[in-house]
Amino acid sequence: MTTAHNTSTGRAIAWMLVALSCFSLLAVASRELTVAMGSVEILLWRSLLGFIIVAVFLARAGVLNWRGLQPQLLGWHLLRNAPHFAGQCAWLMAIAALPLAEVFALEFTTPLWAALLAALFMGEALNRGRWISLLLGFAGVLLILRPGAAVINPVSLVMLAGAFGFGITAIVTRKLTQLLRGHVHAFLLVLFYMTLMQGLMSVSLLILNAELRLPPQGTGGWLLAAAVTALAAHYSLTRALSNADASVVMPMDYLRLPLIMVVAWWLYGESVTIWLLLGAALIIAGNAWGLYLQVRRSRLASS
Repeated sequence: MTTAHNTSTGRAIAWMLVALSCFSLLAVASRELTVAMGSVEILLWRSLLGFIIVAVFLARAGVLNWRGLQPQLLGWHLLRNAPHFAGQCAWLMAIAALPLAEVFALEFTTPLWAALLAALFMGEALNRGRWISLLLGFAGVLLILRPGAAVINPVSLVMLAGAFGFGITAIVTRKLTQLLRGHVHAFLLVLFYMTLMQGLMSVSLLILNAELRLPPQGTGGWLLAAAVTALAAHYSLTRALSNADASVVMPMDYLRLPLIMVVAWWLYGESVTIWLLLGAALIIAGNAWGLYLQVRRSRLASS
């Protein structure tokens, strides 16, 4: 039993290392693409490539059919992908204009927004522990933005709004995975509708603004890298969670921040301020405290 548990934990760590690498590569590929392309353009071609990849996997699994695609859940997929699309656009704008470490730090407010939204709209308890988690995260955001002490970059607020959109996505995804429970390829199905719907949203906006065009020359490799790493990062994170508890896996996700700090310094010469470090530490502390409460509640319920 111990050996099996250790093997599963080792697999979880290995999958998380893949996920962390992919998240960093995705940020770099996206930064390079923003030099020549707009956010919606990037999402269109990234979604198209991702859709092809996911469709091939579903076809090989024999579920690329009416029954396997579960069309009765289209409304839930749309409810998930509309705020996720907005969040992705905000994230790409931030990637182009802000230090990568700041983007990742503000993105880490997503679980805090999700907890607040779950309390407001799903009736989940917002007890003292949850309030502490939220207040730590809010204090971290204030340290990063430092209103009054420095001029706030409007794109930082755009990124916060994007994280709020990701928070909505997290809540709907939780419901969607419950509805898909028992579907062998539930995660691939979520990715299928994500790439399909966000591709359609992108192309609609580009046609409406008469901005639809082929990708600029020299961007093909970065687009493929962005599509593959986006899918691989989320797939690896899911595989890690399937091999070990969230209490083991999710703390490793916080390593994304120091990793992207090193990558941004190495590739772009970006420095990190003490305010960003302190703010990020508080946001991560808020997330960690919320995760601890969730794990403790789950263990008490199971016992």
